[in-house]
Amino acid sequence: MKRTKNFLGVAGCLLAAGSLCAADYTESFENASVSPWTGGELSETTYSYAGITGLPLPNANHTKVLLVEGDATCTPTGGTFAGKPMVDMMVQAALPDDALETPEEGAHIAVAVDTNCIFNVYCKNKSNEAGWYPLSSTKYADGAWARVSLLFDYANKRCQVRLDGQPMMTANGYLDETTTDTTKSGAWYNLVSTDTTASTAVSNLKVVGCTAVDDVVIAEDKDAYVYATDGAAVSGVPCAWLDQYGLGWNTNATYDNTGMTVAQKYDACLSPFDDQKFEVKSVTVDTTKNKTVVGIPATVDTVGRKVVLQSSADSTFATGTTTTDVAAGQETVEVSLPTAGAVQYFRLRAMDK
Repeated sequence: MKRTKNFLGVAGCLLAAGSLCAADYTESFENASVSPWTGGELSETTYSYAGITGLPLPNANHTKVLLVEGDATCTPTGGTFAGKPMVDMMVQAALPDDALETPEEGAHIAVAVDTNCIFNVYCKNKSNEAGWYPLSSTKYADGAWARVSLLFDYANKRCQVRLDGQPMMTANGYLDETTTDTTKSGAWYNLVSTDTTASTAVSNLKVVGCTAVDDVVIAEDKDAYVYATDGAAVSGVPCAWLDQYGLGWNTNATYDNTGMTVAQKYDACLSPFDDQKFEVKSVTVDTTKNKTVVGIPATVDTVGRKVVLQSSADSTFATGTTTTDVAAGQETVEVSLPTAGAVQYFRLRAMDK
C-alpha cells in the first residue's frame, strides 16, 4: 500500500473565545463506538505493546486500536482544551513512501516518521520558518509502536514534544516556554499557526496516513500528569526531576554557563538553567544583629536532597562545626559571630535528606 504521508497533528480552535472547556478525554477504543472520531475503524485483532515509558495506559488489555487509512479526526465534545493542555497517545509508526507533506492550514504542530525512519516535528524553528525538523536520531521500525506526547503552553505559543516519555531536545527547540536563547537545545517548539483564535486552544486531533492509534488522552492541565515511571532514574538523577525542567534524559549535559552537568546541578539542588555555582557568594557582618550574613545561591526544592551551610573555626571542619539547613530559594544565612579574634570558615554541602 502506498503511503504518501503519515502524521498526527493538532488543529486550532475554531470556536468563539470564551467557550467552556471540555472535560479530560480518554479513549482506549475498547467499546464498540469510535465517537467522537470521524474516519478510522476499530481493529478486529488483538494488539499488544509493552515497555513504553510515559503515562499509565488507560486500558491494560489493549485489545482494540483505531486503524487509520487516509485520515481520522478526533473532536471531543463539550468545548476546547485551552491554556496548558496535553495530548498523549500511542501511535504505530508507519514509514511513508514519499517525503512528508505540509499539514493542512491551521495546524498548530504535527509529529511524523519520515522516510529515514526518524520522527520529525512540524513547527516553526528559531528563525520563524515552518517546516519538518528531526526530533532525534532514533530510527523506528515500520509498524513499531511509540508513545507521542504533546504538552502545550498557549500563552507562549509553544509545545513540548516527547517520544516514549522523554522530552525531545533539539536545536530547533527552546529550553522552556519563555527562553529566547538560540544557542541552547530544548524540547519546547514554536507552534505554527499564527491565527489569534486558532492559537489559543486544542479543538481537534488529526491522524493522517496508514497507521493505528490507541490509548488517547487529551487533558486540560498538562501538570496533572506524571510522565516518567515511578522511581525511574538516570545515573542517579530521578526522571521526575528531569521532567520538571523538560530535560532529555542526559545527565552529562550542561545548560548554563557554570560548566556543571545536569547530574551535578541535581546533586547541589540547583536549577540547571540558573548560571549559579554551588559556592558561598559573600560574607558580611551585620553589627546591628551581631550576626555574620552569608550569601548563597538560591537552591530549588529537590525531593530527597537538601542543602546545609556549615561554619567552623577549623578550616578542615573536623571539629566545632555548626550546621544550618538551607530552605529552597534562600539567598542569605545568618549565623552567630565568632568570639573576638577567632577565624570563621564557611562551606556549602548538599546531601540526602
